[in-house]
Amino acid sequence: MKKRKSIKTQVAISAILFMGVLTVAIAVIGYKLYHDSVMESYATYADTVLEYAYRAAQEYSFGDMIAARDMPVGYEELRSELNRVKDCSDIEYLYAIYFEDIDDIHSLHYAINAKTQAELSAGASPSAIYTYMGKPCEEGGFADDTLLTLQQAVKDGKRENGTLEGYSDEYGHMLNGYRVVFDSSDHAVGLLCVEIDINRINAGVFRYVRTVILTAALFTAVIILIYMFNTQRYLIRPIERIVAGSDAFVKKMQSNAAPEELVFEDVRVDSGDELQLLAENVKSLADGVASYMTNLQAATSERERIGTELSLATRIQASMLPNTFPAFPDRPEFDIYAYMDPAKEVGGDFYDFFLVDDDHLCLVIADVSGKGVPAALFMMASKIILANNAKMGKSPAQILTDANSAICSKNNEQMFVTAWLGILELSTGRLTAANAGHEYPALKHKDGSFELLRDRHSFVIGGMDDTKYTEYTLTLEPGAKLFVYTDGVPEATSAEKELFGTERMLTALNEDAGASPEQLLKTVRRAVDGFVKDAEQFDDLTMLCVEYKGKS
Repeated sequence: MKKRKSIKTQVAISAILFMGVLTVAIAVIGYKLYHDSVMESYATYADTVLEYAYRAAQEYSFGDMIAARDMPVGYEELRSELNRVKDCSDIEYLYAIYFEDIDDIHSLHYAINAKTQAELSAGASPSAIYTYMGKPCEEGGFADDTLLTLQQAVKDGKRENGTLEGYSDEYGHMLNGYRVVFDSSDHAVGLLCVEIDINRINAGVFRYVRTVILTAALFTAVIILIYMFNTQRYLIRPIERIVAGSDAFVKKMQSNAAPEELVFEDVRVDSGDELQLLAENVKSLADGVASYMTNLQAATSERERIGTELSLATRIQASMLPNTFPAFPDRPEFDIYAYMDPAKEVGGDFYDFFLVDDDHLCLVIADVSGKGVPAALFMMASKIILANNAKMGKSPAQILTDANSAICSKNNEQMFVTAWLGILELSTGRLTAANAGHEYPALKHKDGSFELLRDRHSFVIGGMDDTKYTEYTLTLEPGAKLFVYTDGVPEATSAEKELFGTERMLTALNEDAGASPEQLLKTVRRAVDGFVKDAEQFDDLTMLCVEYKGKS
């Protein structure tokens, strides 16, 4: 068997995984919230810087300078004003641009730019430091999607500040704030832009996240240690003691120890919580198993005794029914075959046939209410009573009437039996029959097919005293067959809870209606088995078929 991880290892792994996932979740959520907050604050800051720069541009009519592509005296004064704005701000770039051809995004030119005192004190000439009106922007200085956004803002004459994140090979990742500049005729002529390096922003964010992760990891380690200590003391050790005690008990059971040797050692868990209750319940369960094994040992012996008796009862019941075939090999006037399969060890169905005299054959099939041993006992009594009355030479109606009176007189359990009884006169083929609440027989005339004989039903035997039974007669020609059965045939049930029914029964009988009675019964049984398949059956299945051949 594959070696399993101990509960201690599983708890440790689970705690580490849980806290690890929690730490990562805290870091990711912290990064997201902090990053969004920082980006929002920088966007607000860019708007503020733009506002100051835009006011200066309006003061010096910068829009008219862009429209005329001119740099008058006020141009340098504006540059100085923008320099002061940039010098007081924490930004990378402050400049103005315009499209030489508004329909061409790559016709972008600089209008002005601003520098800080630190940049101006580098010692280079102003022409090397400053960018002047009309200088084309660097190739690759702006990504195309950024240029499209700026172009659309100029075309739309956008009045409010805009913000976008862009990337270019020249300057990298930037947070760009922009504002459209208008001339004195209120035409959009260019844009005033502020740029903040996103990498610088991200560096601060990453420092924050690193601090959060290190702090969370430290707390995670401390929490795991505390958790493992408490888990080991208050959970794992008590469970290990319970496992050791139950494992020892199970090994005794697997070694087939005698019930009196199945003793569960007290594991002594005094935690006062659910684990103590578990330990007590396990001991109680083990004690119950030991008691059950003792009772089972006695019950097994008793069950074996009952099984032996039931097996004997099955053989006795089978011997009560005619089961030697051919039953009358010296009587060529008829051929008969019968079959019974009880749902349990013993059943309540029965069939019977015997010669009342040399010219009269009595046929009986019956179904006792209930199942099992009570039904089997009632079945034997009913069979004997019916047979005794029939052998006195009575008519079928009188046989059922007298049998009903005898059974009702001692029927304290209120059981009953349905029965079909017929007496066949062998010399003429005349059949006299009576039906006490039993299934309709199936009759096949000479050269015909099996059909249900919807005979008149009387009340069941044992149901009510003083019941009078009626009989009917019909004549069987040589070659005719009579098939009688119990409700176990039409009520055989499939796994889909569908009944076999009399239509399927007649179809099976008519597959080879000219076959012998034995073969007909086997055909019907095969059809029933194929229909129900593996579904469990709860009723006895009994059939009888007689073929009348007439006098030789």
